[in-house]
Amino acid sequence: MVAITKEVGAFTATHRHHNATSLLELPRTWVKRYDLRQKLADMDAHMLRDIGWTVYDAKREAAKPFWKA
Repeated sequence: MVAITKEVGAFTATHRHHNATSLLELPRTWVKRYDLRQKLADMDAHMLRDIGWTVYDAKREAAKPFWKA
């Protein structure tokens, strides 16, 4: 189970220095962001309040493409 909070690392910007390790991590970061945003999109207002999100913030975050932090 994944804990979803506004401080989740999946929503933070990726580092701008591109070495082999960071390039290999990028697809994993994208998948993690996509999955977390899908989970946010599926939550109702009550569940979102429980984790400290508003419906507006969750919809805005869920609408972002996976490559955007």
